[in-house]
Amino acid sequence: DEQLKILDTIKTKATQAAQDGQSLKTRTMLQADINKLMEELDNIANTTSFNGKQLLSGGFTNQEFQIGSSSNQTVKATIGATQSSKIGVTRFETGSQSFTSGIVGLTIKNYNGIEDFKFDNVVISTSVGTGLGALAEEINKNADKTGVRATYDVKTTGAYAIKAGTTSQDFAINGVIIGKVDYKDGDNNGSLISAINAVKDTTGVQASKDENGKLVLTSADGRGIKITGDIGVGSGILSTQKENYGRLSLVKNDGRDINVSGTELSAIGMGAADMISQASVSLRESKGQISAANADAMGFNSYNGGGAKQILQASSISAFMS
Repeated sequence: DEQLKILDTIKTKATQAAQDGQSLKTRTMLQADINKLMEELDNIANTTSFNGKQLLSGGFTNQEFQIGSSSNQTVKATIGATQSSKIGVTRFETGSQSFTSGIVGLTIKNYNGIEDFKFDNVVISTSVGTGLGALAEEINKNADKTGVRATYDVKTTGAYAIKAGTTSQDFAINGVIIGKVDYKDGDNNGSLISAINAVKDTTGVQASKDENGKLVLTSADGRGIKITGDIGVGSGILSTQKENYGRLSLVKNDGRDINVSGTELSAIGMGAADMISQASVSLRESKGQISAANADAMGFNSYNGGGAKQILQASSISAFMS
């Protein structure tokens, strides 16, 4: 009962940390509280005993108890380990960044140990109502049955800070003409970002700058981002970044592998030639630092883990949720 109370408190604090109103400082404090709670959880698991036998550390297996007057009236009992390293295991799988449109037919294999589940086909493109956002919606509305949930990240970030430049007359995002824009170093006059955001309701793409002054294009609803014409070398957007359909992340709470099959899976970064980042993460691994490999499997990275960008060690709550 005490461990259940601790887990409930951890859940409450994690929910608090995820709220937009939290700062880096308050999230760091919440993470410290969670770390202490996990130490209490582990202490209970490692010290609780009965008749000299550890009950919650994983060693209490096939213990026989007499339940009747006859010698064969016995029952065997096993209590699984309840340390933070053994409970709350969640499976994360995130595909490579997709640069390809298509019509995806996705199937979860053996979702209940026996049957397959086929989702409705979803178009991956730059049009409204398509893309990884639409696929994630289709997956999540069936999550109660399959146990699999989905998130997505469709974001294009410049390779370097914005420098002075000019776009072409036919510069467009997702088929919407934005036209010629003269912008300064760092887009200090806001002309490039303002011009892109002036049509965001039509394109579904919002522009901003990150802490390093790089241009960031974000799909609000998960449709793809396609740049045509010339956005200018000063934007930091490379020619290889002009078409981006993002990364899809799948999550399953029982820790088992998520086996997928289907058609045109390269459009979601899960084709035969794609590198899928995978990790099974326990409650214990939310303490302290999350490894780069685990962070990539969780989808905290707009780029595929084997390619252009890796997230280095960072705290699970204070860094990733800020």
